[in-house]
Amino acid sequence: MTRLGFGLALIVALAATAALPCSAQGHGPAYGLATPTLGQGGWSLDVGLMGRAVGNRRVAMLRPMLSYGVTEDLQVSLSLPMALYVPQGLPPAHAMSRMPTSPDAELLVGWRFHRRATGVGSRFESTTFVGFDYPTDPVRLGVRTAPGLYGALVTGYASRSVYAWAGGMYRRYMSPIGGTADHPGDVAMASLVLGFRPPTFQHDFPHPDWRAFLEVVGEHRARDVIGGVRQPNTGGDEVFLAPTVLGLYGAWGISGGPAFPVLRRLNGSQPKDGARFIVITTFWF
Repeated sequence: MTRLGFGLALIVALAATAALPCSAQGHGPAYGLATPTLGQGGWSLDVGLMGRAVGNRRVAMLRPMLSYGVTEDLQVSLSLPMALYVPQGLPPAHAMSRMPTSPDAELLVGWRFHRRATGVGSRFESTTFVGFDYPTDPVRLGVRTAPGLYGALVTGYASRSVYAWAGGMYRRYMSPIGGTADHPGDVAMASLVLGFRPPTFQHDFPHPDWRAFLEVVGEHRARDVIGGVRQPNTGGDEVFLAPTVLGLYGAWGISGGPAFPVLRRLNGSQPKDGARFIVITTFWF
């Protein structure tokens, strides 16, 4: 993927949402889990540009995600893959908590089941997510793909200046397990997000709103199984550290940043992620 290609992809991501009239509250980090949901009757459109550097190869994925607030605490989201450059032979990754860098269509339901005000503009709350995804490619790294289910739980504190969320997610593939079955390795993820909103940006529209986050994301992938045999050069554990920002202005926002591996324990000699990045544009309407 050339620099020009990445630049064009970013322009597409920005232009794809440029004409939508919207209004809503802000939301959270780029990689980790967070608790906010849309207000009742609200819509949002996220367009995410994701990239990975894996060895000497690059991955680029563009994903739009449309979300709707059924109630103030119940949200439904649908994201679709638009592969810009996804070479064969690379292990899949979820990259961000709600959209993977693999060609899967995903349907996600989020329910904020607990919310308690702790002061003016501050709250403690918890949200659970249940998702279904459907791979658009029949074989991935020699393993027959299958639809997947995943669940997530996140809890934390948010105020006008400080944010802290901790959560975990587990993804299970629905392929059979047996003496001759193929089964992609399950994925577990945990995240811790700390955020700060400087006093300069603690004002309502028309003032801009910027927030900084430090995100720690841990990812465990089980070994793939082909023909009932666990594959040696698959699966393992990785931890990423991501400094990110979120900027809001009226009914639109932009967020993202790089993520770098700080701990790695892989099962063999599979390609290693050197860095990841995400840029997300969001409009509410």
